[in-house]
Amino acid sequence: MKNSRKLNSCLNCGTELGQDVNFCPNCGQENKDQKVSIFRFVEDFISNYLNFETVFFQTLPPFFLRPGKLTNTFNEGKRRKYIHPIRLYLMTSLFYFFIIALVIPVDLVDKIMTGELTPEQIEKNSEGMVRFNTEAAETFDSLKKSGQLDEIKELGINLDSMQMNTKGLSELDKFVKDTVEKSRNDWKELRTLSINPEVSDSAFNIALSKTSFDASFGLESHQKRKFVANSGLFITSAAQNLPFMMFLLLPFFAFLLWFLNIRSKKFYVEHLIHGLHLHAFAYVIYGLAILWIVKAQLFVSIVTLIAFVGVSIYTYLSMLNVMKQGWFKTLIKFWVLGLFYLTAITFALFIELYLSLITF
Repeated sequence: MKNSRKLNSCLNCGTELGQDVNFCPNCGQENKDQKVSIFRFVEDFISNYLNFETVFFQTLPPFFLRPGKLTNTFNEGKRRKYIHPIRLYLMTSLFYFFIIALVIPVDLVDKIMTGELTPEQIEKNSEGMVRFNTEAAETFDSLKKSGQLDEIKELGINLDSMQMNTKGLSELDKFVKDTVEKSRNDWKELRTLSINPEVSDSAFNIALSKTSFDASFGLESHQKRKFVANSGLFITSAAQNLPFMMFLLLPFFAFLLWFLNIRSKKFYVEHLIHGLHLHAFAYVIYGLAILWIVKAQLFVSIVTLIAFVGVSIYTYLSMLNVMKQGWFKTLIKFWVLGLFYLTAITFALFIELYLSLITF
């Protein structure tokens, strides 16, 4: 804190100190009185908060509107004007993964295992299919009467294979309903058996083998049972491990940037700073998009596309401004970067889910 009172002796080791000594020569601890008044405490808090607030609002315009500006400024040695890249990354990742944890339902596994379609939805879809095929049958009859059927057959189209009568559709509807209902009942039965202490692991494994959910994944019987009984905890564990997974991928992302620009004079850490800024922007945009999709549930496809295109364009422009190379050369590097990094994310996600499965 500013203008802190000096002490006559070190609080850590007891060495006698003079009023002009800033650090203890014996242990290195700073020579200042740690006890402050409530007024000094509040004053220091407000000072630090206002300083952060000023830097925060200075960071927002270049962060959103000038891709690569923060990276170039930091790499030029101007470190106090904007929020530090690591701090910015942590803030935005906290926002993003908070949104993820907020919108992912705890019973997600149950919904997947029991089927997303309800009987009402199936019936509604089936009615639409019946109406479509009825109209198609009427069209075929009109083609036969007009004599145009032979001309269409000459094009190699098998009209017989495209026809489906109402009876066949009803059978399909019944099959889908039975399949979904069986899946739902099987999972409910497995959940009941998994939490019953009187059911042994071997008995549970036998019951599991008779359902469509029997998949080993290298798991023992007791691990499969634990997953069925605590699927909600698995989702929670997987969501908690996502930030750590993405943080571990950052050095790989920076390595890709460094490798793609190996002839440049930039150090690896400069590409790491660039990666921090790019990830921070992606976290904000994707976090807002997910929040909109879940809460508003409007224009889902459009919002998803806008978020993906927005992050892609921002990344390309940032690479263009940081690397200062031609637009076509940068575009090729952008494609290569995206291909390898998306592959790495997919691979890492499978590993993260598997590790969460065997350790939750």
